[in-house]
Amino acid sequence: MASRIVLGVLILAQFLFQSRPAFALLPYLASETAVPVERGKSRLDVSLLDERWKRTLSSMALTTELSYGLINNLDFSVEAPYRFRLAQEAPDEDGLGDLKLKAKIRFIKGREANPVSIAGQLTVKFPSCNSNKALSPDCTGEPDVGVRAIASKEFFPVTLHLNLGYVFVGNPANTTLNDVFNYSLAFDYLTVADHLRVAGELAGETNRYPKSSTLSSRLAPGTSANPLSALVGLLYDMDVDKVLSLAWSHGLTKASPHYGLSVGFRYLF
Repeated sequence: MASRIVLGVLILAQFLFQSRPAFALLPYLASETAVPVERGKSRLDVSLLDERWKRTLSSMALTTELSYGLINNLDFSVEAPYRFRLAQEAPDEDGLGDLKLKAKIRFIKGREANPVSIAGQLTVKFPSCNSNKALSPDCTGEPDVGVRAIASKEFFPVTLHLNLGYVFVGNPANTTLNDVFNYSLAFDYLTVADHLRVAGELAGETNRYPKSSTLSSRLAPGTSANPLSALVGLLYDMDVDKVLSLAWSHGLTKASPHYGLSVGFRYLF
């Protein structure tokens, strides 16, 4: 009888581990997963992020991202944000953010004996944002090109994601910006509660604005420092195709928002 109970628990654990979503876009600030969208499948992510910079500035971003699995181990994504910026000493502004195209390829697929997936991602940012409005730090009016290495390891009931990236930043006229190195470490934990997961993340990057840049003062106080934020969140698996997320983030440096709150929805089809 005891052996049957153990066998049943192992089978149930294997089912949960293989069927739960392995994507990392929601609710994280920066982390991606090394697992691409399956061939012929699509994923729609919609999120609303509200960030506050002490009492002087707040910003919101409504982001829609559509991903499609082109072939095995390769997917393609289009990200389109709409941004709002509210400042005490400046007019409120809103507008379309920068459109991003992403291609992710998985080089190593995680298996039972070695559950580590390794992928690379190429991101091209198109300057669809109005740079005169300073809606976000990367709203420079110039294109950027980013590359990222991603490693995801799954060991029930935890999944870890490590991201390391580099962005070649386009320079506006009469301005020299720094290229950006970014990094993040994230996890999600499947709790004993039905369909509920806990997520966490530490994400940072180097600042694209030199200390002498006058542009940085328009974005937020202290943006000459390097942004670094921590996040904790919840994900609720409505079913195998739909996920709801809620997350709270806190800035650890002056260049980061004091805090942020996000809600999101994912649909796989």
